[in-house]
Amino acid sequence: MLLPVSQVSSIVNALNLTWLDKVYLNEIPNEDLDNTDTTVMLLQETDSSPAYHANSTFKGLAMGVEVQIFYKVDLEDDFNPIEAEIALLKALKDAGWLIVASQHHTTDPDTNQLTKTIYLTKNEMI
Repeated sequence: MLLPVSQVSSIVNALNLTWLDKVYLNEIPNEDLDNTDTTVMLLQETDSSPAYHANSTFKGLAMGVEVQIFYKVDLEDDFNPIEAEIALLKALKDAGWLIVASQHHTTDPDTNQLTKTIYLTKNEMI
């Protein structure tokens, strides 16, 4: 079984999203921390707990992933982040992930980038 962040990364990469430049797992490399010329997604694991308890054991895992999107500063005038996010959420839902929370958009105080945070969960049998 792949790590939860790897599972989500595979789904996102398969979508070939034209608005997304890079997907990072666990952390953004230092050389890209202040880059505001690209739109990046950061995936971090939030849960990997035993699930489906029965007969004094567990038969699955409850997995969680935090998805953070950092939009490039100079977005195209015709780009609509909400429409892009809805398509992403639908694809993740179709792949078996439950959208637990989709936070409001914020502006990163250091880079002035529009950001979005989404929380996903999925229970999987082992």
